[in-house]
Amino acid sequence: MGVPFLLIALAIAWLWIADPMGDRGSNNAFTFMLVGLAVILWMLWFLLFSGQRWWVRLLPPGILVGLVLLLTSLFRFDFVSGDFIPQFSLRSSTPAGAGLGVEPARPAGGTADLSAVSPEDFPQFLGPERRAAVEGVDLARDWQAQPPERLWRQKIGAGWSGFAVVGGYAVTQEQRGDQELVTCYDAETGKLVWSQSLAYRYESPVAGVGPRATPTIAGGVVYAQGAGGLLSALDGATGALLWSTDLREVTGMSPEIEARELPYGRSGSPLVVDDLVIVPGGGPEEGSWVSLLAFDRHSGEEVWRGGSDQISCSSPAVATLLGRRQVLSVNESTVTGHDLATGEVLWTHPWPGDTAANCSVSQPMALPPDRVFLSKGYGVGAALVELSPAAGGSEPFATQELWHQNRSLRTKFTNATIFEGHAYGLSDGILECVALAGGERCWKNGRYRQGQLVRAGNLLLVLSEEGEMFLVEATPERPNHVLGSFEALAGKTWNTFALAGDRLLVRNAEQAAAYRLPLAP
Repeated sequence: MGVPFLLIALAIAWLWIADPMGDRGSNNAFTFMLVGLAVILWMLWFLLFSGQRWWVRLLPPGILVGLVLLLTSLFRFDFVSGDFIPQFSLRSSTPAGAGLGVEPARPAGGTADLSAVSPEDFPQFLGPERRAAVEGVDLARDWQAQPPERLWRQKIGAGWSGFAVVGGYAVTQEQRGDQELVTCYDAETGKLVWSQSLAYRYESPVAGVGPRATPTIAGGVVYAQGAGGLLSALDGATGALLWSTDLREVTGMSPEIEARELPYGRSGSPLVVDDLVIVPGGGPEEGSWVSLLAFDRHSGEEVWRGGSDQISCSSPAVATLLGRRQVLSVNESTVTGHDLATGEVLWTHPWPGDTAANCSVSQPMALPPDRVFLSKGYGVGAALVELSPAAGGSEPFATQELWHQNRSLRTKFTNATIFEGHAYGLSDGILECVALAGGERCWKNGRYRQGQLVRAGNLLLVLSEEGEMFLVEATPERPNHVLGSFEALAGKTWNTFALAGDRLLVRNAEQAAAYRLPLAP
């Protein structure tokens, strides 16, 4: 009987030392399974071969069944963490979001002015250029002498959407009961200004509840994509619906096919550029896929389709590379560049992934004039890709990897940010700095788990998975040099956050809050 236990112990040791999957969450899942297998084997041996009296042999399984029944009667399963560790709470406790109205009333005469985007605003996913960075905000470096000021903190509906902030108003998406909402709050007070709802609910034991894409604000209009694929344009002043289109109908995906092909829900935040709003497409499992869909931002009419790859959990971005304005798209197993005007595929680079398993989440980061930085969790790591004119073939540009480090910047649910020739990001939960020139690691230090970060000048704001905000110096010389921290939220925090001037807006699936950060003198 000792041999199977030895083999299981060796398998667990190999799992954590060799790290064949490159993902702490996968290692935890397989460890749980191996420990469970060891318990089952021992019980079978004790039941069948121990030689004890029959009632003694029945004691271990009886105790196990009784313990399971007792625990399930006292506790409920809530979610799994980013490292795939189950989280439970007492059944007598109040579930997250309880007490929130399903469809909150719009205050009489309540309107928001989202018409003008200033340099201090944070109008879309990951900031003005989708690079997890803001410029021109000079934060104070000593939070003990000048602590952040809490403006408000309150309950919010479930979901992993972040905030888009324009003109002192913050827009997000949330789930309340069986209604999926786009909501607009006064960023200074937290007061609800307007809401728009849709009868839809996304729920998964692993991925959680609610919408996951962040709205985009442009020209006084809010563009939002729900977890089920409804793309909507809303009047930024009142939340009134201007137009909407169901991406499942556009791509020929039934709800059953969508659930199978995209089990974590649609996560792509709409990209608004010129007169277009661009989102990932998708398609049925037979392979009639479309990577990107572009719609007229004013009418909602389809303008073009680009690419033939299944989508991932990433969002499109715009860049100019080799003199060509283009849309970058991280797909299920490729990264592509598309002509902005027509959707034509300009280049394709392989990037491993399976949207139903190890989905790609992280954004591509353009490094003009001819390079793109990529990162991903699940053991894929980071790479720097160079574009060049193609000597022939069906696409105008060719690609080659200048380097690929599969143990660096494993950005699982988060994104890297670039500063002065270095990339900073949470690599399977640990803050890491990598030199762009050759991909060498400068340092890796500080466990924040599956959180988020935004760069403000030469400082990093790092939000841990537990909801604590840290101020860290962005430098290759000093590993994880923390300048200050405070508890911003309570509970599992996977959501991206927004920094609009000195105002920080954070949220998770239970709470939302705003803080005023001190600025340098």
